[in-house]
Amino acid sequence: MALLVFLLCSGLFHSTLTSHQLRSFNFPETRSTWSNGLKQCSENNESPVTLYDEEDELFADKFGASGCWLGLRKLRNKTWSNGDNVNFNKSSVSLTEGEQICEAIDNDTWTGYNCSKRKHFMCSKDGTYTLIEKEEEDWCHALKYCRTHNSDLVSIHSEKENELVLEKGTNRSFWIGLMHDAWEWEDNGCSSFRKWKSPQDLDEEEECTYYTGGYMHEQDCDQCKNPFCSKGDMRIKVINESLTWEEAFEYCETKHSGLLWIEDKEDQDAVEQWLERSDVVGPFWIALRQSRVFGFWIWRDSTVSYNNWKNGFVPEPPSSHICGVISDRTGNFTWTDENCLFEHPFLCEEEIVYTNMGLTADHGHENHNE
Repeated sequence: MALLVFLLCSGLFHSTLTSHQLRSFNFPETRSTWSNGLKQCSENNESPVTLYDEEDELFADKFGASGCWLGLRKLRNKTWSNGDNVNFNKSSVSLTEGEQICEAIDNDTWTGYNCSKRKHFMCSKDGTYTLIEKEEEDWCHALKYCRTHNSDLVSIHSEKENELVLEKGTNRSFWIGLMHDAWEWEDNGCSSFRKWKSPQDLDEEEECTYYTGGYMHEQDCDQCKNPFCSKGDMRIKVINESLTWEEAFEYCETKHSGLLWIEDKEDQDAVEQWLERSDVVGPFWIALRQSRVFGFWIWRDSTVSYNNWKNGFVPEPPSSHICGVISDRTGNFTWTDENCLFEHPFLCEEEIVYTNMGLTADHGHENHNE
């Protein structure tokens, strides 16, 4: 309980300063070309959906997105992760259709690896290179680490810069900021998830994708389909493992971006949308706890403004428990107080990583070398 006591007594919570919106989904009913579908999404400050993993794919299926446009389309221009054009390149990667390879430097040689492989990585900022040796991450999470620390994965623009990076790398194997992919997600979400029906039959002339029958398919962009849209910068992760509140807090901090919190009605609706299609039985721990000193409820870094308490009553001391859960559909997704030592499944949130910060600002296989 030491962690919980510290959180409630430290006074470190404050008003939220960074962007936080849980990802939600929308399914416009008007069939259109891919480009017009993009416009439909944009009208609601949304983008065509990026799929990150099997959980997203299963959600899309349960949401009724069969036959809908996805955000994946043929790559227009190859760039470094910071948005710079790739004008210097020592890579020997040769992509096959439907494949994604990320670039690393391995014993002073540019080498392509499966992007999900965990490796050390190098961040850069203003000409300063930092090799991160204490962490091993897949390419997207390495990018997230660098961005979190106000930098980016290293980009290389000349032979001189390449020599400096090699010198700093000291013969290690580490990620750099280059992903090889014939496709890209419209919102620049960092996702190498692909579930092609027949990757060997992909047609170079067809540049857009849609989802149906549990698979992604390529399609001529001028065909008409319903767009599948989303917005928000935090993915919802349902963890089907029963832990105490403190254990759930530590799990989410370690493996994701933190225990989920709900800032407003839009966030609440996003959680309901996801849990409505989840097979996991609640209640679920969320990052809701009560100060025993002051009696009010707080999130991880802010006081609770919007709430959805059961029966509309805010639990108050001395009779209240100091941790909070959200119910599943059987309880209409309301919040209740709960003994922190009880064990429940829980909700984490996962910050979305974008591959190209320059472009994002304008919007809202097998290993090659084992």
